Amino acid sequence: MKIFILADAEGVSGVVSMEHQSKPGSIGYAETRSLLMSDLNAAVEGAQSAGAKEIVVYDMHYFGLNVITGDLHPAASVVLGKPPKVKPPVGMDESFDALMLVGNHTMAEAGGILPHTYTLDMRALRLNGVLMGEIGLEAAIAGVHGVPLAFLSGDDASIGEAKSLLGDVEGACVKYADGLCLPPSKTRGIIRESASSALRRLGDFKPYRVDPPFRIEIEFYDESSAAKAASVENVRKKGNRGVAMEGEDLPLLWESFFSKYTAL
Repeated sequence: MKIFILADAEGVSGVVSMEHQSKPGSIGYAETRSLLMSDLNAAVEGAQSAGAKEIVVYDMHYFGLNVITGDLHPAASVVLGKPPKVKPPVGMDESFDALMLVGNHTMAEAGGILPHTYTLDMRALRLNGVLMGEIGLEAAIAGVHGVPLAFLSGDDASIGEAKSLLGDVEGACVKYADGLCLPPSKTRGIIRESASSALRRLGDFKPYRVDPPFRIEIEFYDESSAAKAASVENVRKKGNRGVAMEGEDLPLLWESFFSKYTAL
């Protein structure tokens, strides 16, 4: 069994502040990295106990330099630095059996702890007319390859968002939208057991498939961000604060836009 894990930081155990914890260089960032490793290794342990033989982690938070490699479970390997395109067999393709999200969060303006959609200037993202955040879009990208999202860890709101869009998905709740946090000594077991349970019943999950052609529409909070986004090739302006893009290849469509936009 081959598993792809996307690791973020805002949804890990004990993280409730963007400015003081999840932002690189902030006063609590070192602790956030440690908390991320606790949650991530618990997910790896759970996956391994369910029969996973190959586990690839993609570090997707900020600069992709959050995973402490010296503390990573030896059953996993990690892609660091957020390369926009990772080729198989490491990059997502049909060889993977499941996608898992560790430390995820809700989309912008959806409630929960530290809600946002990829960047803090995005107010809303729609794929073929459906409003979604990172949970939905990453599930759709995996779905192109026939890979289902089977598990995620985060707060109760992020798990609710995933279930609302995808139906039956295994969720490990490590904290609550009102700020109540469970200690890592407890969340490690919750994540480990939930990850194991998800992969033991992998046949219950279906890939989230969206029919092509793919149309991504993004609304920003301010006009300057929309203007910057519209400067990316094959992206057109939509109103004062929005952009739209279309294509037949969803992974390529998103990778091409996001890598160029965040580099501007």
